Amino acid sequence: MAQSIKVFAPATIANLSVGFDVLGLALNSIGDIIELKTNGSTKNCIKEIVDGVNIPRQLDKNCCSVVIECMQNALNNYTGVDIYIQKGFESGSGLGSSSASSAAAAYAFNQLVGEPFSKHALIAFAAEGERIACGTAHADNVAPALCGGLVLLQMRTPIHCIQLMTQVWRLARRMGWRRCTTTARKHSMS
Repeated sequence: MAQSIKVFAPATIANLSVGFDVLGLALNSIGDIIELKTNGSTKNCIKEIVDGVNIPRQLDKNCCSVVIECMQNALNNYTGVDIYIQKGFESGSGLGSSSASSAAAAYAFNQLVGEPFSKHALIAFAAEGERIACGTAHADNVAPALCGGLVLLQMRTPIHCIQLMTQVWRLARRMGWRRCTTTARKHSMS
């Protein structure tokens, strides 16, 4: 088992067009960094929050620690961790601030304990961080933060998502579609 891990999870945009609560898009330019270090106990501790004004330090109110505790309970594995949170953008910005932290915490803890959960299984745990931050365990921001790209949520219980851009790319490759940038620009200007 690893002793520490540092991960990045991107900001996201959800509620795209008619996709209220079912479509989300990961951004690649901003996000949160979460670092976890095993601490030799069965207790979790928030050690540091950088650039996180108004981010709760209490374990039962912080989305990262709540996600980790949910995973520990599911595994019956209480490997205690020290949590270091570096916010890459403001809370309340509309870019899935709690989702980025929740997704990063879920991914990091999963890696730290040997990957017992699939990436898609992590969505439900990360959504529990949303429950603490926003009142409901919605996944429209955490799913793209974990899976990347454009994501469509198909069901809420159990949470299931489809990575749309991946599917479009596979279809385009299978159909032999190619569009060079120079040709595309010529056609768009005419």
